[in-house]
Amino acid sequence: MTIRFSKTALTIGLFCLPLLPTIAQAEVTPEQFNLLVVAAEKDGGRDFAILVDLLIAAHPEDEAEIRKIATQVMPEPVPVPEPVVEVSSPSPAEGTIFSDNGAKQFGQNFLPGWDKEVEVNGLFTTGNTRQNSIGAAAKFQREAGPYKQTVSTYFDYNTSNSIANKRRYGVAFKNDYSINDVSYITGFAGFEGDSFGAFNKRLTLNAGYGVKVFDNDTYKWSVEGGPAILMTKPVDTADYETDITAYASSLFIWNINDRSDLENETKVFIGSKVVVENKTDYTIKVSGALSGKLSLDILYNRDAPLGRKTTDTITRIGVLYDF
Repeated sequence: MTIRFSKTALTIGLFCLPLLPTIAQAEVTPEQFNLLVVAAEKDGGRDFAILVDLLIAAHPEDEAEIRKIATQVMPEPVPVPEPVVEVSSPSPAEGTIFSDNGAKQFGQNFLPGWDKEVEVNGLFTTGNTRQNSIGAAAKFQREAGPYKQTVSTYFDYNTSNSIANKRRYGVAFKNDYSINDVSYITGFAGFEGDSFGAFNKRLTLNAGYGVKVFDNDTYKWSVEGGPAILMTKPVDTADYETDITAYASSLFIWNINDRSDLENETKVFIGSKVVVENKTDYTIKVSGALSGKLSLDILYNRDAPLGRKTTDTITRIGVLYDF
């Protein structure tokens, strides 16, 4: 095998030989040495190892000297230690439906396309009743094109000496239709029952126009208003009373960080009846799809029946499962 190289490269190689006395004593020809120098400099020495193997194949009797010169021309790179990757221990929820992946798979099998959350809580009530009890709630929400639909329900219950002294429940449906990025129209229908509260049963219907004041990754604030109909049964033995009112509402959401959120919703109905509802929720992620939730509800009914208080407060501490 004949290898050709330029006179200039050969001259450079011969000029370097006096500077390397240890190399000059080795049984490597100037042509071979110069070829090694050129290969080491070209393309960062990409083909250097191939050239060394070819020279050894052509001159096996000089293998030791060729490898020695090759090491001096292009030493072996110092190995860089691989970074140590810390493997965190799995959370207790990992591998169950309470982990992020488990909750996602479960959610795909149950009402796919909806964001779902279920809550179990303990609550402390003041107002028409003063007691500790248990409750449950659920909310399903989805966005389909310009539509945003929300279904919510709750149930609070308590007994004392095998006699129920708290039974509060409700279900609601809200449908928003986006006109553009800022405004929307909305419709709402909800039914509530409260055997020991400021009213016995109530059906609420309203429609309105809404504006998104803020809508970014940190803050979301929407306000809306319009006409409303309240169909109220004050006590169990009474008939339903129908009142036409005006309503206004505010929904503010603050994404504090990746693990916690603060949400406040206020509704005001003004007319022949005056009703104010304020609900504040603080949620913090605990593990996987599980979060802790602290809530405060303030319910005001100006026209509560005789013998009933106008204001109820409910404090809740619960666990939220988001899937």
